[in-house]
Amino acid sequence: MNFAERLRGTSKEDGQWAFDLAEELNGGFGGTNGGNLAAICVFAARGVAAGRQPIGLDARFIRSFRPGLAKVVPTVLNAGRTLSTVSVDIFTEEGKLATRGTVSLVEPAALADFSADPDAPDFSGLSAYEDGKTWRHPGKNYRIPMIDTFQPRYLGKVDGAIATAVKVIWDDPAASIEAACIAADTSVGPPVASRLKGKPLAIPNPDLSLRFTGLKTNADHLISISRLENLGDGLATVSLEVRAGKDFLAAGIASTTCLKG
Repeated sequence: MNFAERLRGTSKEDGQWAFDLAEELNGGFGGTNGGNLAAICVFAARGVAAGRQPIGLDARFIRSFRPGLAKVVPTVLNAGRTLSTVSVDIFTEEGKLATRGTVSLVEPAALADFSADPDAPDFSGLSAYEDGKTWRHPGKNYRIPMIDTFQPRYLGKVDGAIATAVKVIWDDPAASIEAACIAADTSVGPPVASRLKGKPLAIPNPDLSLRFTGLKTNADHLISISRLENLGDGLATVSLEVRAGKDFLAAGIASTTCLKG
């Protein structure tokens, strides 16, 4: 099952899509998890920039998206010889703008045939996915659907950063970047939550920025390693990297707002 089939997407005219987003994709705040919306932005941008490779995403989660039909409208802002820039808007059934993503895509033929191997972090202290600590629901009467869907697990720490593994729920290596969006967004909360010291604060992230390497994977789970860079006056900044094993798929950063009860 590919990405569009798994998220119940239907192609429309002019590169538009409709996605019937189910409750199983909901995060902790009653709406569709932002990683899914970010992934849809990347997917829709691909469709209007054929043959080009996504290299960056800047997503803003403007309002909560409740389960239902999402109207996805991509707009090509520029299509140059090397780069394309596409804006993607996701609307609710009522026509309200829920998410806006800006996606950059590169023409592969314009890139030099050159690679270098950077130093890789030491992951030897991390648990295997099968041995990781499964996320628990907050309470008997408060369940987060995406925990059952994506089965996130705590694998340990890398130099103080928290490693979170997330299942890939489609069989579609071509949508590895889309899977990285979900792993990245899922991992934003843990390093912030670990510093709250029991304070009952809501910690949504209203944005997500990612840069992609273009690597594809058939792994059944991805690992996002996230680090709290700063937390002051209720605003947190989290950096992250997404990997399939040791393969580096994406790097990113997100804001988290620590909201009063």
